Amino acid sequence: MMQSHAAARSAKPVSNHESSSELPFTFAAPTDYDAWVELVAPYTLEQQLVIIKRMRTQYHIRLAPQNKGKLAALAVILTNHLAVLAEQNPPVSKQTIDEIVRHIGELAPADPEQFGEYCRELVIGMQRRIQKGIRQQTNQLRASDVALARLFVSVFSSSDRYHAIITPMMVAIAQFLSQHTFACVRDISIGLALAAIVHETQRLSRRLVPEALNFVTSILAATVCDHNDSHDWSDGCVFPLSRRQREALGILHINTAEKCTDVSDISWALLVEDVPATADIRYAVLRACLALCRRYVDCYFSLSAFIECFQPLELLLDKVCLRLPRFKLQRAPDAVLKLLEDLQSHLADQLTSARESRIPLKMQYHKPLAIASVAPKFESSYNPETHYDPDRDRSEILKLRRQVARERRGAVRELRRDAQFLAGERLKEQKEKDKSYADKMKKAWSVLESDQSEMKKLDKQRIKDRKAKI
Repeated sequence: MMQSHAAARSAKPVSNHESSSELPFTFAAPTDYDAWVELVAPYTLEQQLVIIKRMRTQYHIRLAPQNKGKLAALAVILTNHLAVLAEQNPPVSKQTIDEIVRHIGELAPADPEQFGEYCRELVIGMQRRIQKGIRQQTNQLRASDVALARLFVSVFSSSDRYHAIITPMMVAIAQFLSQHTFACVRDISIGLALAAIVHETQRLSRRLVPEALNFVTSILAATVCDHNDSHDWSDGCVFPLSRRQREALGILHINTAEKCTDVSDISWALLVEDVPATADIRYAVLRACLALCRRYVDCYFSLSAFIECFQPLELLLDKVCLRLPRFKLQRAPDAVLKLLEDLQSHLADQLTSARESRIPLKMQYHKPLAIASVAPKFESSYNPETHYDPDRDRSEILKLRRQVARERRGAVRELRRDAQFLAGERLKEQKEKDKSYADKMKKAWSVLESDQSEMKKLDKQRIKDRKAKI
């Protein structure tokens, strides 16, 4: 499977020219990705979506039992196809990618064991490339890995405590975000995309992933902090980074002499091909970091350690707000400033609410215990029916228990009497039925016996008459 995935990544891009012939309604089921590429090569991406839909209808699992294997193979093929489309530049439209992801999610249950094993091998391959990239100080991840991680999150349950695919993927992503040296815009864009995927996985379970938080705050600090000044990074706002990591992130430092012309979102093209770090890209990264910080604040607001996790972020946002250029000619974009002010206000409210709801620890209150008395106590007028327990509540409870026991015994006796009476009545009815049946049978037997005697008399008379004639 891993070889087929590698071949899929290096396969020839899908042709986008229009086909002159009409699109047929039936297609041969492809067995591997090479057969799929040969099948869809003459068609555009829009036509490929129609082909997938028609193949799912043609090989529906209810039409034939062997269609289950064909649909399972189609799910694996479309996963390879998604990885190939994610590597194209210019990027494929988001609607096309989402449509393919939807088809994969609906085809995966055809054979979940085979599809899950294939996805697990992809995750293992991604983790090995991450470890190799960390050792060689290069980025081995591609845009297709981000697309596949997004696919796994949408297909499998990401809120489980442990999942055979999502958990190893989360470990690999956390290792990449915490140990990789981000030296170019493409690496940073991939890291931001993976941080967004981490938020998506923890949106319901709300389990803390500190590697993602540290990565986002480090990228945010790199936009305003001087990478040559170690004291600027060691004021408690950012998780400590190595010198190599700080110097690599220096490409994000916003220069007040540069002017930003347009601030847009991080596009998929930045994950496919590296570009120089311009002012527009720096502000786009800053905007993406602020948006991710807002998401994480909303996700972890109920944590008991929310103050400890996000108080450094409040200090970092103050630093960013203080150092962003606000001059008339080199002013930061209004969209970034507004997002920053909203995040500062929202985070301050959440921190205030967390501090008010936090109750300090205090010693537990225990009711003082009385000293046990060892002096014997005698009652001159002792009555066995009387309770001498000094605890009135316990005495009342004991009295109620005994009363309940008496009532239960009385009820059992009444039920037994009723059962005996009903049994006697049923026995009387049965005896009357038996007696009436016996009388009826006696009458029947008497009638039969009288008829039999009359027949015997007639036979004897007939014999006598016959003899007299002779």
